[in-house]
Amino acid sequence: MNENNCWLRDECKQLHCNDANGCMIKYKLDYLFDEAGIPVNKRSKQSLFADADGTDKVEFQKLATIQNNIVDFVNKGNNVYIYSVQAGNGKTSWAIRLLQAYFKKIWLTSKLECRALFINVPSFLLALKANINEPNEYYKHINENVLNCDLVIWDDIGNKVGTEFEISHLLSIIDTRMNMGKSNIYTSNILPEQLGSLLDIRLGSRIANASDCIQFKGGDKRYLDLE
Repeated sequence: MNENNCWLRDECKQLHCNDANGCMIKYKLDYLFDEAGIPVNKRSKQSLFADADGTDKVEFQKLATIQNNIVDFVNKGNNVYIYSVQAGNGKTSWAIRLLQAYFKKIWLTSKLECRALFINVPSFLLALKANINEPNEYYKHINENVLNCDLVIWDDIGNKVGTEFEISHLLSIIDTRMNMGKSNIYTSNILPEQLGSLLDIRLGSRIANASDCIQFKGGDKRYLDLE
């Protein structure tokens, strides 16, 4: 393995890579990320910034606290709903950051199995519909692992109005995960109080009332590094 091509290069504590033996850290992390559905270009830690005027600084610090205690967060089956009325201010990036933190805590003792999933909800609902007529591999993978994995990111939930069948399926999965004490991270452009009207009153209530709701109000995240 060429360390110059390794996405872990800037974070890895090993000073040299061994082409003959490979890297167990990267091997196991890549397996976990593959199972989660995170592409290679989203696996390395990226800087996340609040606005220069301090907007979202408190919210970023709340998420940083979750990140620092991510194993406890997951083990307790906690949930967080990260939302903003506008796009592009770090919701999905923070969700992935939390998943990265979890993998980096558990990789050493983890078996080679699906421990977390990143699910873009609009894409998942399309795959659910496609699977009715022809087996869909994306849907199959999620369906086989979504109830048992430790953590699920539900990205862009509520951003697509689903059919009664789709919403009922989504409700069943999320409700079952919560009843099992499984952890969930949601991102959305929808206010928590509007989820019921856009999804389903039961699903909206389940998500909003069982989650720590964190709202981003800022815009471009380029200035104040909170790392």
